[in-house]
Amino acid sequence: MENLLSSVRNSCRLLKEFLDSPKELGVTELSKRLHLSKGTVHKILTTLEAEGFIRQNAKTKQYTLGYTLLELGNKVIQNHDIVDFSTPYLRHLLEQTRELVTLCILDKTDAIYVAKLDSPHPIRFNVEIYRRFPPYATSGSRVLLAFQAAAFQEDVLRDVELKQYTPQSFTSVEEIKENLRQIRERGYEISCNRRNQGVTGIAAPVFDATGQVVAAVSVIGPSDRVQPQTEAILGQLLKTTADMSEQLGYRA
Repeated sequence: MENLLSSVRNSCRLLKEFLDSPKELGVTELSKRLHLSKGTVHKILTTLEAEGFIRQNAKTKQYTLGYTLLELGNKVIQNHDIVDFSTPYLRHLLEQTRELVTLCILDKTDAIYVAKLDSPHPIRFNVEIYRRFPPYATSGSRVLLAFQAAAFQEDVLRDVELKQYTPQSFTSVEEIKENLRQIRERGYEISCNRRNQGVTGIAAPVFDATGQVVAAVSVIGPSDRVQPQTEAILGQLLKTTADMSEQLGYRA
């Protein structure tokens, strides 16, 4: 950590504050959140604004994210080979299931939906892509976590404050660990009402040539529509992830 530039790190911390915040933030609020002086925060904002990473609202004098970040984010997605590779498989799965299909990956200790195809049904479930969330939170992210090394799982779950999304959400780390063991044993996850009431997610892993899980594919929708088709959807999902894994060089 001693080799990190404090100014660059503080700039990164400031930008991240906008991920789970209102659209605009002011100097005073950012100063409180970052535990930095107002003068320091103002200098960071001025520098980031000059490079297009931050914009100031002329009326409110508040700050929001700039368009340069959008350009960089789009570039990341364009260069993300797993998204391009997965797209035709996800489309075929959507045609078969007619429910929301997602592609989830791990980035350090966070899970991210990097692609999704929406259900054609007027009543459907939706997710926000490119947003980070804990790897124990969803069916897809738990599939990713289940196939990681035990040391990684311990790091993720150590001292974690579990959020109760619904009455069916996990209440302890031990519950999550048992769930991860079951996922690894059976090779997929079926989750009902754990993150969102009335929603069921079915997820399975994608392996690369080295045997590592590089992504998880999920089919998600209203429980009253998905649960009666669980067996059929699971079969279609497992066929899809097996085909993807084979194309990536995986041999069971």
